[in-house]
Amino acid sequence: MIIRQGTTEDVPFLKEMLFEAIFWNKDVERPNIDDFFKNQIINKQIENWGRYGDRSLISEKADNRIGIAWYRLWNDLDPMFGFIDSNTPAVGIAVCKDFRSQGIGRTLMINLIDMANRDGYSALSLSVEPKNFSRKLYESLGFTKVGKAGTSWIYRLQLNN
Repeated sequence: MIIRQGTTEDVPFLKEMLFEAIFWNKDVERPNIDDFFKNQIINKQIENWGRYGDRSLISEKADNRIGIAWYRLWNDLDPMFGFIDSNTPAVGIAVCKDFRSQGIGRTLMINLIDMANRDGYSALSLSVEPKNFSRKLYESLGFTKVGKAGTSWIYRLQLNN
């Protein structure tokens, strides 16, 4: 397995994996992905990817993308899921179904945290539903609950830079 920085060419994979991250619960019916991204609130999470503060890491195995972790900056006028403030990137992560529970998500997150430290950020944030199995990963990496938005919890990680 290798981890590389994502590029704008990876946006279709980011879109696919964002869909996976949103529909993590197998008991929730999934809409058609193209119809789902017609929703402007959802689509803005990837729209114009490559702007300042957009970063991603791709995990590959045998030249196949199998996971992605990313962060994006938002502002007070245009907040999104996991938003704390305009200086704290909001994180997302997803691993392809056949590769889950193999440490890939943890490896991606550790590398994403390192990248955020190198980029000079003082913290990262994310949004997670309390029953989402990935919540335990975030907590094991030091993310702590700082709020609630709808049915999701907002987590924050203080960085070491």
